[in-house]
Amino acid sequence: MKRFLAWLAVAMVPVIGHGAVAPGENLLVNGAFDTEQADLPEFWNPSSAKQVGCLPAGGPEDRKAAIVLHGEDMGTATMRQQGLVLVAGETYKLSAWIKTKGFHSRHAGLIIHNSGWVKEVGFTSLPPDSDWTFMEKTFTLFESKGNDYGIAMFAVDPTGEILFADLKLEAISEGALHGSSSQAAIVAAPRIVPLEPLLSRIPLADPKLTLRVYGMLPEPPEAYECVVTVGGNRIPQQILPVAKAGIVASLAGLPVGSYPLETVVRHATTKATVVEASFPVRIIEPPAIDRTHIRPLNNLVCEVLDQALAAAPAAQGFPFVNPRDGWVFVALECDAPGPGLAVGIDGGEPIITMATDRLEAFRFLPMGEHHIAVTGNTAAARLIVRSIVEIFDYPPCSNSFVKENGSYGWDFMKAHILPAVTTLNGGSLPGDALPEAKALGLRWLANCNVSSSEPSAESQAKIEQHPGFTQPQYDGLTCDELFFGRTSLDNFTKALWNLRNPDERLVYTWIVGKPAIASLHTDFMSAALNASGGKGRLIFEAYCHPQTDEKTAAAYLDGMVTETMRRFNAYFPHAAVGSGIIFGNFNQIPIISLEHDPAVDFKYFLDMQVNLVANDPEFADLAVTGYWGTYYGDEELARWSFLLMRHYAVEGRKDMLSAQYGFRYNPGFVANPDFADGLTGWEAAPAAEGSIKAETIPGFGKKSEGRWGGGSAGDSVCLMVRGADQPNRISQTVQGLEVGKVYSLQFVTADRKDVAEKTYNPRQYGIGVELAGAEILPERSFVHIDRRNSGKWKGNGDVAKINLHRIVFRATQATLPVVFTDAAATPGEELVLNFVQLKPYLE
Repeated sequence: MKRFLAWLAVAMVPVIGHGAVAPGENLLVNGAFDTEQADLPEFWNPSSAKQVGCLPAGGPEDRKAAIVLHGEDMGTATMRQQGLVLVAGETYKLSAWIKTKGFHSRHAGLIIHNSGWVKEVGFTSLPPDSDWTFMEKTFTLFESKGNDYGIAMFAVDPTGEILFADLKLEAISEGALHGSSSQAAIVAAPRIVPLEPLLSRIPLADPKLTLRVYGMLPEPPEAYECVVTVGGNRIPQQILPVAKAGIVASLAGLPVGSYPLETVVRHATTKATVVEASFPVRIIEPPAIDRTHIRPLNNLVCEVLDQALAAAPAAQGFPFVNPRDGWVFVALECDAPGPGLAVGIDGGEPIITMATDRLEAFRFLPMGEHHIAVTGNTAAARLIVRSIVEIFDYPPCSNSFVKENGSYGWDFMKAHILPAVTTLNGGSLPGDALPEAKALGLRWLANCNVSSSEPSAESQAKIEQHPGFTQPQYDGLTCDELFFGRTSLDNFTKALWNLRNPDERLVYTWIVGKPAIASLHTDFMSAALNASGGKGRLIFEAYCHPQTDEKTAAAYLDGMVTETMRRFNAYFPHAAVGSGIIFGNFNQIPIISLEHDPAVDFKYFLDMQVNLVANDPEFADLAVTGYWGTYYGDEELARWSFLLMRHYAVEGRKDMLSAQYGFRYNPGFVANPDFADGLTGWEAAPAAEGSIKAETIPGFGKKSEGRWGGGSAGDSVCLMVRGADQPNRISQTVQGLEVGKVYSLQFVTADRKDVAEKTYNPRQYGIGVELAGAEILPERSFVHIDRRNSGKWKGNGDVAKINLHRIVFRATQATLPVVFTDAAATPGEELVLNFVQLKPYLE
């Protein structure tokens, strides 16, 4: 009997029990790339719709084919399916039809990979032009964390086309047959998903709720009906057709209030139940919004009041409209505030007085009209009110592991972070920080570690018993973290639907990846966004890696960030209204760093990211933005991060903040800064023949320097072997410095023998630098010696430790010789140098 996958009419194999597969069964879901009523095949996750397309009948023998397309500036194109549960050491067979057309790429093919894509097996040696060719490989599988694997069609910097068709992955050995799991059982299970509006936001004036049935049905959808019952028949029971456009239930006749809604999908003839679900619904009467005086400044900010104030101590009051349940920024622009100054909203306690820092405040307000009053004003002033996006920081009052950065405590936060933040996550608020944060109206969310691999009841209990749900200092919690690429995500979805949260504590869910499976992922998104009485948030981890140049970086951001938002909105109606884009502001070598290319100024790259969400229409109505990883950023990036939030998310600017500081994507001061091209661009003066040379140390960038997600970035180094008589010297002359401007020079050094022998022997190594004529700023400069081997890094002693040098200086001339020497090294020492980065410094 043919089964119907609502709403794609995808024929699938019968489902075998979890944990065992049949001989010849395809472990991939939709390996034939069926795309009924869709542009791309269900269950597959493309890097971007701009990079990946599907030809419905373009494969061999009329099989369907996914085509990876890529322009010169599009980066890496991928089409993936993750969450495969396989068994290391067992035998599998991968097969596919592959075709190439004018195709060239640095690395491309079809592969099975482990968690993190560190190892791969498959087809990667492909000719530039070939007709459809059947390829097959039987292999023994390597290990992967949690037995979690994925399959990827991919091409790095390709030109031309590569096409794939009829993909199949089979378990061959007995251990593989018994230990592997097909994803079909999870994605095929019928489920009822509420779509719009949110369950707690059903308007009295138009009380309709759209639901949809997903999963495999034995017969076409029209053979089924949905029975909807509300509040014990508070309104007449409805029997509705299961239609492709969804099930639209009318809740007309219900007054404002909360009710249980029960749904049952059954066969229209036999009345046999297929699936049932219950949801709490709420009928509300939202206020009418007059948008006459709402002026959008960018995607993140609307100005709702800009009012001149009279220099008069008597009360002055003005109405304004908050266009959504959300944050407002209030500022009094006044050079000489009087001692009796008080600004309040809706008759509440003053939020601004003469003693208020910057005469500014953030407050969360419900949608609708509000009244702001000013008393005690004795000078010319302006009153500004803006509706703003929620601004997120993880974690507060948590110091960098590189202690030379100084304290990131409450004083640092008040100076650099609080001018542009509304919501704090994790971390700590010691001493006066907690009452001051509450007085400022800020929210504090605890962080709850969850995993989709744990049973749903376990995740549910963990959340319900967490301090974020039980202790008064918190406003809720974040669930950290979930992955679209794992079908076990369904466990957490069930936990969210079953969560007992009578106080509607905030539940924000961290998510990695993009939705790709309508049944599984739409259900998850609905559960996350309907949590907390519709105040739940789905926050995407947009931890972006720098690319070689600005043009490539822009294309990468479109695929990494914008495509995610497109997918969110495509899978769930108006998803942006409850979603967050959280950027990574962690760049601290040797702890964990996104700044894995020393030729790029990460400050500019981060500016590109926030500028994108502020301006691209795809991010209209975005609920949240901000950062994860402030304590893993150096002090310069921590300060810069929230200047960006101030610029875009508070002031509502559209222009690049970097332009005001003269920052560029590629500063261009140092050629070949990571020695990826050997010693090209460097003038070497070896003390003896061969005592200076370029070398590759596999894993050095990742393990010793903490370059996160950079692949082999950082594995190329300059090696200096100290002679008995003379030191080695290697140099470049930097051009184009601006006299009087402050710059930072960073570089990494290590002991080559320690790296090779995995020896833990942290110390200051004997490579230094000469900057003749530069005005060194010692209070900002340091040499950090990585000594970690305790706490979370215990057992890390088999990784050689590095020195991170940072020299901050003021340029006194446009040219500057930069000379590295191992004069301080012991004769015979083999020392390495890389990550030579010179960029403008944020004073």
